[in-house]
Amino acid sequence: MMTFEIAPVGLSAYFVLAGIVLFAACAPLFWLNKDGIAVSMQKSLIALVITAPIILGIAYTMHDNAFDLQGKNVLVRADYFYRYERSLDELDLSRAQIGSYQSIPAAQLHLRRNGLGLPGMQAGHFSTQDGKAIFAAMTDQTQVLYLPAKSGASLLVSVQNPSAVLDALKRAQSEV
Repeated sequence: MMTFEIAPVGLSAYFVLAGIVLFAACAPLFWLNKDGIAVSMQKSLIALVITAPIILGIAYTMHDNAFDLQGKNVLVRADYFYRYERSLDELDLSRAQIGSYQSIPAAQLHLRRNGLGLPGMQAGHFSTQDGKAIFAAMTDQTQVLYLPAKSGASLLVSVQNPSAVLDALKRAQSEV
């Protein structure tokens, strides 16, 4: 089994999550004149108690990303909850692309089917501009590896050394 390092999640994703908690806790204070200070503070505390554990859970799982090659099978886990498992024979490695996210038109994410989308973190199942399925584990848009599938969902992943990863995948695919 070979494990490839996925780029760490950027701080911007954590700042957005912190902002969500802060907004949820402060939102009841906007109705201060209507409810009074005591009721508004109580609602703020309830909002904080409800949202903080959920957002902390999401923040904790965002670093749990893995890209493994087990024999001829690729297994990618993104944000703990989302998985992608395919045989190398189902991927068209001859059409694989490496570069910045913006430089790969076929890999542009359009609609999120089931996943997480934050600045600095795209994880889960998406569709492309032309409606094709794609699985993303993208934590760094400056350097991604796009692996188109012959059928089904393609893969878009931010790995530390995409050229070395693609070479390893091609070697594993050619082995009998």
